[in-house]
Amino acid sequence: MQKLKIKDIVMVALISALYLILYTVSGMGTMIIGPMGHAISPGLCGLITGSIFFFITRKIGKFGQFMIMQAICMVIFSIMGAGYLPWVITSMLGALVADLIASRENSPALWKVVIASGIFHVGQAFGSIIPSMFFMESYREEWISRGQTPEAMDEMIKYTSGAMGIVSTVIVFVLAAVGVLIGYLILRKHFEKKDVPVMA
Repeated sequence: MQKLKIKDIVMVALISALYLILYTVSGMGTMIIGPMGHAISPGLCGLITGSIFFFITRKIGKFGQFMIMQAICMVIFSIMGAGYLPWVITSMLGALVADLIASRENSPALWKVVIASGIFHVGQAFGSIIPSMFFMESYREEWISRGQTPEAMDEMIKYTSGAMGIVSTVIVFVLAAVGVLIGYLILRKHFEKKDVPVMA
């Protein structure tokens, strides 16, 4: 298992900047769908950033790459005022699991990257699903105090708790997984020309 070098960290940071731009674009798209869109927004992000996720495993391929990427995202979102401790915890745990699955070897198997992306983005989604299921009142009060209306929070909780929370989790995982498959199809020829394994 190779360790990240300074140049790798710089590369992850640059890739994370692109990821954040696409995350913001996907987030604006989910506003059209409403509260359900917010619940599955990490999955939509995973869908359009699957090529980035696949690219990292071929260009960097070292343990810690996804945790650094997620940490950068959490820091930026916190600076923007969207930081929330349960979200940070679940997101970082998701990134850790993603690293354990797909960052301990060079050019991991495609199926490992698919699963890693699903878990990485489910970790983000759990930032609202876990609070909605296990400490809904404090979660609701926290975001109302930050400016959300009670009506908006009730709608959001509806799609992130109970059976809908499970459905949202599955949708996020599937969208993020499909994103990697699309990314593989986009980047396959590029890496094959450079003799980088794409299906190993």
